[in-house]
Amino acid sequence: MNKIRVAVADDHPIVLAGIESMLRDAPDIEVLFQAGKIKSLLAKVREQPLDVLVCDYEFEDDESADGLNLLRRLTQIVPDTRVLFLSSHSATHIVSTALANGAAGFIGKSKADFAILDDAIRRVHSGETYIPTSIASAIISSVFSTRTRQGSGLEALSLRELEVVRLICAGHSIAEVAQRVNRSPKTISNQKNAAMKKLAARNDVELAKAARDLGII
Repeated sequence: MNKIRVAVADDHPIVLAGIESMLRDAPDIEVLFQAGKIKSLLAKVREQPLDVLVCDYEFEDDESADGLNLLRRLTQIVPDTRVLFLSSHSATHIVSTALANGAAGFIGKSKADFAILDDAIRRVHSGETYIPTSIASAIISSVFSTRTRQGSGLEALSLRELEVVRLICAGHSIAEVAQRVNRSPKTISNQKNAAMKKLAARNDVELAKAARDLGII
């Protein structure tokens, strides 16, 4: 039987140990390596072919290591590897944006999540997208809400506008955001202005407040 080749990346040693313990008895899964830092992760994925990477959404050792930026780098290096994000983040806009950019799924860090991690790995390896039921329900609700009414606020923002708002509110300039997401500064400016209009924000301070109120940041 060909085992599913898996690697685990997280900057918390206790998380790495917990995942290794949970996957140790899975007969069809082989953990090839662990990584606690972005630099070592990117080096190791170049050396060892993987089927599934179970990866933290944020790393403290890299200021550019938000999930979307890391996902783009991984996609360039190992396009055939399925990335299952391991994260405490459950906001629907974060999950939706990551899935739209190629993530294979999300799973949390609770004991209950660890208990079904092997099943999540099998499902994403088979080509499925894995997200917890609660998040899936919220995403579906959001989709139907957007389709049935024009609305305002969070439902009215596109995935790219959400991404731009999040990065702007994190302190990045238009030019920095453009470089990080590989779009032109003019496009980023237009998306920021569109988001501000939909959120009724007249300046960056009001944009940040609206983003916090809606759970974007």
